Order: sequence, then C-alpha cells, then structure tokens
Amino acid sequence: MSAWAWWTFLFALGLATGGQAAPPEKPREGPAAVMPFRNLNEDPALDWLGRGMTETLVSDLRASGLIQVVEREQLTSAIAELALQDLSPAKDSTALRVGRLVGARLLVLGSVQLAGKQVRINARFISVETGEVLDTAKVTGPLTRIFSLQDEVATRLLGTTPRQRPSRPSGESAVKALESFGRALGPHTDEERAVLLRKVLDDAPGFYYAQEEITRTQARLATYRLQATSLRKATRSKLRAMMEDATLRPLERSAAALQLLDHQQTRFNWRSGLQDTERVLELSLSPYQGRDPDEVASWYRALALSNLEQWDRANAAAEAYLQRFPESPNVTVMEMLLRTNAVRRADRERERKELLRDLQDLETTSARSIAELEAKKASTTEVRRERDWRRCFLPSTEHHADLAQPACRAYYETWGPGANPREQVLVRQARDSEITALIGLQRYKEARARLDAFRAVDPEGERDSFSRASVLAIQASDDD
Repeated sequence: MSAWAWWTFLFALGLATGGQAAPPEKPREGPAAVMPFRNLNEDPALDWLGRGMTETLVSDLRASGLIQVVEREQLTSAIAELALQDLSPAKDSTALRVGRLVGARLLVLGSVQLAGKQVRINARFISVETGEVLDTAKVTGPLTRIFSLQDEVATRLLGTTPRQRPSRPSGESAVKALESFGRALGPHTDEERAVLLRKVLDDAPGFYYAQEEITRTQARLATYRLQATSLRKATRSKLRAMMEDATLRPLERSAAALQLLDHQQTRFNWRSGLQDTERVLELSLSPYQGRDPDEVASWYRALALSNLEQWDRANAAAEAYLQRFPESPNVTVMEMLLRTNAVRRADRERERKELLRDLQDLETTSARSIAELEAKKASTTEVRRERDWRRCFLPSTEHHADLAQPACRAYYETWGPGANPREQVLVRQARDSEITALIGLQRYKEARARLDAFRAVDPEGERDSFSRASVLAIQASDDD
C-alpha cells in the first residue's frame, strides 16, 4: 500500500470510528508536562509544525482551567539539565526524568506528521510515577482543520471539551497563522521573537496564541530589565558614594566620577545622568589619567539635554563647552552636535505636523463610519473603540508624550478592563503607554501613582509592563 493510500485509509478509519473511544470520565490530575512534539517528517523545514502544535496545545490546556500545566521555562531548563548528561529528550525514559524534575504527575508525549495536505497527530498520556501509558490520542485529518484536530487531543487528555478560544483562524489562514507562529518560536532572542509575533498578529489579527506569547515574552524582558536595573542602580550608588567621600584620595574620587559618567552615557541614562553631571561640576575634581571630570561632565551634559530634546538648554550647554574647552579634541564633535540639534528639532516639528494630520484624518474617517452605522441603526462600539485606541497608539509610537498621555488614559477610563483577551491586552498597553509618556514628560510622581493604580486593578498586567522597570529606576531625588 502506498504512503498516500495508507494515510487515506487512516483518515477514513478515523471518520468511520468517530476518531477515538470515549474520553475518561473525570479530568486528569496535574500538573501535566507537555514535551515538545516530535516532527516525524524529519525535515527541519517543518519544525514549525511541532513547535506550533506544542505551544497551542499547552495554551489551550492552561486556558481550560481544568489541569495545571508545567510552564515552558521549567521544562526547557529540565531538558537542558538532562542534555548535559548526554540523555536524549526523545527517549521515554528521559522524558519521565524530565517529568519528575519539574514535579509533573502526567506527561504528554506527542508527534506530528504531514503527508500532502493531511496531518496526523499522535499523543500518549503517561503517569510520571509509574511510567504507565494511561491513554492515547490519534487523530488524522486535513491540515486546514489543525485546531479542530488539536481540540480532539485536548478533549482526550482533559476528559472534557476545552473552552473554545475567542479567536482562531480556520482553513488556509489557520495553516498560515500556525506556520508563522511556529517559526516565531524558533531559536530567536526574546527581542527577535517579539518582532516576529507582532508580524503574526499583523497577518492574523486576534490570533490569541501570538498575543499570549507576546505577553509572556514581554514579561521575561521586563524581568531582565528589572534585574539589570537593580544591579546598575547598585553600581551607580557605589560610584556616587566614592565620588563624594572626602576621606578618599582625590584621584580615587575622580576615577569614581569618570566611571559614573561613562556608566550613565553607555547605558543612555540621560535623565539621571544629567543630575550626576551637575554634581561632578560642583565638586571640581582633579584630572585622572589625562581625563578632566569637568570636561567629561560638560560634554555629557550637552549630550544628555540633546537626547532629552531640551533643545535650547542643549545648545546653551554646547556653547558653554566650546567657550570653556576650546582646545579639546571634542570641539568638532560639539559643533556637529549644535548643527544636529537644529536638524533634529526641525524633524520633530515636521513629524508632529504629520502626526496631527493623521489624527485629524482618523477623526474624519471615524466620524463618517459612525454616521453610516447610526443611519443603519447598527452598533458603533467597535469603530469608537478602534478610534480611541489609535488616538493613544499613534502618538505613543511617535514618542509625542504630551499627546499620548491624555489619549491613553482616556482609552482605559472609557473602555474599562476589557471584555475579552484582546481588549484586555489593549487596555494594558494603553496604561503602559500612559506611564511611559508621563516619564517622558518628567511627571515622575504621577507616573508612580499610575503604576500603583495599574497594579491595584491588574497586578498581572502591571508586573509584565514595559514601564514598570522605568518607574522603579526613577530616583527619589527626581523632582516633578
């Protein structure tokens, strides 16, 4: 029998028998560890199918609320630990060891195989304690029904049909979305993955799996930023203390001041670094190894003000530098900074005019759509929601904080916490964008207050927000 005939037979048999025997009478007891599904085609170009199938199944199981699922990070860590011992994750015995390491009671081992336009999914449910195969699920069908087939596997595992996702594509669009999603989950950095996942959402708006993964990726990035912020804050505090310590030798204090300024500049900490330049200039420290702390501080002050887009103060600082240090090798660069400031100011003014035109076009288009819907006595909710979101989104992406802040706050105050996962994500992004805008406007006390309010109503969203690390990095000495 040919391979294609065999697949056709299997598919027909699945239809004829209803696919599987009845699922268990009661839900399985977790936690459950879903091992990465194997790609039986042995073609690396199809690895996206195994990755996509694994993560969408885990997501559905987690969303069901019927079984606890081991998180991917724990599983990846355990697999890596055993790989160091030259144990193959593909072997059942190794998989059971992984299950024990992560505290799972149930192990899900699966494979996926593509033949033409047909896909076959196999899964075994194994007791981690005994190694006994508790049940199996085998489904075969068109690739365009991939999510329906996956639901059959989840039903078999859970003992009941999982809750339907609010937004999943079907047909060819389902295959395309899953492929893009699976490829985004490949060996990329978190930053690269976030970009690829946003592309998935651009092509398949509302694809919940991609949005969920973006949220998880953002949470990891936020954790990394917080950890880095804590370490960097300790470094800056130590250097400031040394710089101020009159009991140290003058050269030690100068060395600490120069290290502090270098630390701030290489990390683009323009706001807090600006305060450090003022203090270094007040101390009038001695040169150290051919570098004058006053000159470095004056240079950094002009650069920080320029990057904070405080053009007039930046130009004044640059001119003061040129007057005080006319023999410096950085004179040419400082003169270039003055010219660049003029260009950047003109560009920002042009960008703002374009943004204001885009916002006006948005108002005009939205008003027309609302009027047409009202004439038909149809709901205008979605049009109004989209309009309000773009009022926040457009100035946020262009970094016009004064326009973004009130629009983003108005969005979440108008639309509440969100009635579904997609709306909840937009509300979280609006809160995040408002806090970022407040920091850009140097309204630090208000930024802290809005982060506290965010935490009070949505602790999970606040914990995963991009703005959290920025707020926590604000120094107590910063004035509004």
